[in-house]
Amino acid sequence: MEKRFVVKRDGRWEPFSREKLVASLVRSGLPRDEAEEIASLVEQRAPRVVSARELHRIVKRLLAARHPLAVKRYVLKRALMRLGPEGYPFEKYFARLLEARGFEARTNLVVKGRCVEHEVDVEAVKDGRRYMVECKYHNSPGIYTGLKVVLYVRERLRDLSGRFDEAWVATNTRFSVEAIQYARCAGVRLTAWGYPPGWSIQELVEGPGLYPVTVLEELGVDARRRLLSAGLVTLSDIVAAGPGRVAALLGWPLGAAERILREAAAVARAGSGKI
Repeated sequence: MEKRFVVKRDGRWEPFSREKLVASLVRSGLPRDEAEEIASLVEQRAPRVVSARELHRIVKRLLAARHPLAVKRYVLKRALMRLGPEGYPFEKYFARLLEARGFEARTNLVVKGRCVEHEVDVEAVKDGRRYMVECKYHNSPGIYTGLKVVLYVRERLRDLSGRFDEAWVATNTRFSVEAIQYARCAGVRLTAWGYPPGWSIQELVEGPGLYPVTVLEELGVDARRRLLSAGLVTLSDIVAAGPGRVAALLGWPLGAAERILREAAAVARAGSGKI
């Protein structure tokens, strides 16, 4: 069989993985047999060498025709990159993900260390341990969080050791190999796209179904910013807010707000994994 390749956004080539595609479709809520069928169609329609962007478009078109709600889950990685342009919504969103895992979490604190004051993105507490969380948000794919960030956070923990027990770095993209290697050695906790198993960003999202409002591609940039500025970061947030408040925030007719909330509720069904 002719080998196929995907050209990543940073220019790297990697072999096309049918199993990786099937797994991502299953996470989007498709039964495995339907995920296998769509993967076969993708193989038929994609050229032998395809860009990651074009591959994503092909999958989205096929999903949209068969499982419109699955598209929302499939676009999670891009949706996380719309939590900007500043990083504060990502900090608030990550705090919500931690709360779903049983942590107490507060955002945007100023904490006095032994030497200087520090801005702490998220303070998370669970089982008597207190974590200093640094959130590194990127609004473009292919950007890695590198070794310097993890070194910097580990050094900040030294100054704040009277208050925090562990340092934690969270990003919506990936860590470099060196960052992961150092974190393992130095005892810094990491969370990123696809890392580590059991605590990756997508697993934190998909377990409780805490999808960000930015998965709703029908929302324009202005609408997303208004919701995020109002502290409505997840689909569950806007469902709980109700159509009246959402309509008022966005300047929409009540009927339009009701429609978007029905869709949000369907996508946000916690942990069901079913469309």
